[in-house]
Amino acid sequence: MKKIWVILVLILCIITILAGRAYWNHQIDQVSGPGSAHAAAAEPENDADPANASGKDLKAKIKALPGALEKAANRAQKEESQVRIAMVGADSTRALAPLLQQRLDQTFGELFFKVTPVDLGTSTSLALNEKKLNNLFKGLNGKPDAVIFTPLLYNDDHQVSTSDTETVTGLFEEKVRISYPDVAFYVSLPNYSANADYMNDRIDGLKSYIEDQKIPELDYLSKWAKGDDREKLVASDGHTMNSQGRQIWLDYISDAWGLEKNKDQK
Repeated sequence: MKKIWVILVLILCIITILAGRAYWNHQIDQVSGPGSAHAAAAEPENDADPANASGKDLKAKIKALPGALEKAANRAQKEESQVRIAMVGADSTRALAPLLQQRLDQTFGELFFKVTPVDLGTSTSLALNEKKLNNLFKGLNGKPDAVIFTPLLYNDDHQVSTSDTETVTGLFEEKVRISYPDVAFYVSLPNYSANADYMNDRIDGLKSYIEDQKIPELDYLSKWAKGDDREKLVASDGHTMNSQGRQIWLDYISDAWGLEKNKDQK
């Protein structure tokens, strides 16, 4: 009889525990249910945060870049690295590089692009042809993703023939592409002279050559002044870009690459 009583007490205890647990589960559901539903509904809003929005914005800006440069920017974003641009040339290279850097920073944020001038000074095309690329680009801290090359026509004047300048331009593009297969390569021709028509003829001849060779060109000269107005775009030597000339170059690239301009220039 005692054993039966003990069993009944145990059964009653178990029933009481199960009933209490069911009751409190129900109470918890009543309290947390609406809050949980609200939290679930709020999750999509959390996904649309500023970081994700700027990520989409960055992708749209990268998409506006020309072919090979767009691919380089996509790689850099994926690898969380920089897009390295080498500007190779003389005269205006050092003045143009920081302007392009500023525009790229303004569009993509700082540190996504790195523009490095490779100033060849008074070197001629024949001297450039002898240089090794790893020495030429040693200041980049890595391989170039893009190269903007300004042929050395003014340095070559009275020293190197037009045909040799053209040949070296083609050879340089070929060497860069062989060494860096994914590189974006562009020719930015030297600007027109204000007082030396024979140099302008050489520039036009080089333009025809790179078009025949299908080398991509930054055709800012299509926006360059004609006739006497060219004096307004160069220094007293007749060919070195002044601030107005540099602005034409910069605005052309900004339009071609979808870069943001200053508010007063839009």
